[in-house]
Amino acid sequence: MKNAIKREPCKLVCRWPSVSILCNKKTIITALLALVTMAGQAQEPFFRTDSAFIIGKVNGIAPQAKPKQIIVAWNNAITNNMRDKTVDVSADGDFTCRMQLHHPVLSNLVISENNKVPFYLMPGETLHMELKQDADGHWTCNYGDGSAAKKVERLLKANLDYTNEYRMMIADNSDLKRHTALCDSLIRATLGNIEAMADARQFTPYERQLAQTMATSAICEGFLFRHGVLCRADLNRTFTDSLYRAELCAPEYYAPLKYLPLNDPVLFVPYSYSPFATVLATTPVCALATFMSYYAVEIQQLRQAMNRMTGDEDNLLTQMAMMQILPKGLTRAAEAYVRRQQALADTTLTAEDRAAWEASAYVPLDTVRHRALDGITQPELRKEAERLFTATFDESIAYPIPEGDGKALLERIIQPYRGKFVLIDFWAMWCGPCKQAIEESRDLRRQLQDNPDLRLIFIAQEDAPETSEAYKQYVRENLLGADCYPVSRKELGQMMELLRFGGVPHYVTISPDGQIMRNSLNYFSNNYDLFLQRLDEMKVRLSGSNETKNY
Repeated sequence: MKNAIKREPCKLVCRWPSVSILCNKKTIITALLALVTMAGQAQEPFFRTDSAFIIGKVNGIAPQAKPKQIIVAWNNAITNNMRDKTVDVSADGDFTCRMQLHHPVLSNLVISENNKVPFYLMPGETLHMELKQDADGHWTCNYGDGSAAKKVERLLKANLDYTNEYRMMIADNSDLKRHTALCDSLIRATLGNIEAMADARQFTPYERQLAQTMATSAICEGFLFRHGVLCRADLNRTFTDSLYRAELCAPEYYAPLKYLPLNDPVLFVPYSYSPFATVLATTPVCALATFMSYYAVEIQQLRQAMNRMTGDEDNLLTQMAMMQILPKGLTRAAEAYVRRQQALADTTLTAEDRAAWEASAYVPLDTVRHRALDGITQPELRKEAERLFTATFDESIAYPIPEGDGKALLERIIQPYRGKFVLIDFWAMWCGPCKQAIEESRDLRRQLQDNPDLRLIFIAQEDAPETSEAYKQYVRENLLGADCYPVSRKELGQMMELLRFGGVPHYVTISPDGQIMRNSLNYFSNNYDLFLQRLDEMKVRLSGSNETKNY
């Protein structure tokens, strides 16, 4: 017909920037379903802390071929901690893993170096998994009905891996301009492949999002690695040559980050987020922003740098980057306050030194709070940031044992020592620094054995205390008869989560009334007089704190 209107396919702009998709009626329906799915998920906070369990079964494999152990890996995006837990597989093929989650995770069970089984898990959920091997020796999994993993099963069974794309970016040694162009081209091609695969496998909208996030975060990790290499290759030039520094930090050389879902928490779900965030922290933009620490000013410097880098003000990635340096920034600020107070209270200080301290810049606590928290607007992140600030500047000397899975065990261990200070040394036979500290502190601990106000005890991660001759011999020869409580790897993990520490060796001091002292004793100095001085100071502060409470 002469006057017929030429109909063009409508263009739907994808939520992934710079990627446009020509779509038909089916694509529009898919997009609408995504909105419905997101609306349903919005009722449940993305960031929330709760226990989660994997209950697994290895079936259809001869007993001698069954794995003896499986490693469960996951990440905590708020602290950028990559966690893993080794769980035993029984003779019947059963295994169980408990973990503390702070948001949904997409990660792997590691059976061997080349055999991984993906899983998706939500805080508060129990996931049932049945593992089998196919005729080619590849591991497969059936996920429990009704689980969150079942809803993304098509994605999980696709076994997506973007290691080759990551390595392609790592291997590229071109200048930043060409490196950026290569990354942009690779991401576009990969996202196109994902769209074709997602159509073929009939992915849900959320599965598409996860696949896109996995790919872009892995490629961007390799892309940013190059920036960190250039920064470290000539640190002196990086800090002294303003033109070179400006080139390293130019926003156009970080343009591929636009492909990440910067304002969608789905970014933090895949395990690939944590290595990406680790590399991000080493880029010139982030490293230069946080190099100088002064009463939490580095947190706002990082915020401004990240906003310039991403071109998107206070997006979720920026807020998460701020969260990851927040604990250290607050701790340094608190230490600066303590140093100033101690100096001004020192009666031996010369008049000249006192005048210098009094003239030194003093930053009010309200200013530090503003620097630390301004820009962190996501409700759950803001709540955690507020908690960290309060805990850091809390002047109380002790606090009750928090609620958690390890609380009952810890209370049973310390119960016999009520009325005394208890210094707990967390250690393990496989930990070289733990054993070094124990051996070097032998003389100090021998001097402290008869102190009526103190008990030194040990908590050892040891799964076979009754049968391990090496463990029993080490305890006999080095602990000088002190009480030692062996705990399993699982139990140690529970206490680490309870007391918020990341590894061993670690020291915790318990007050005579069973509370946790905010600043623990330790025997790093191996100095008897200094140890007693710190213990006496702790007694005085605790006594004053109790009198204030009673008043």
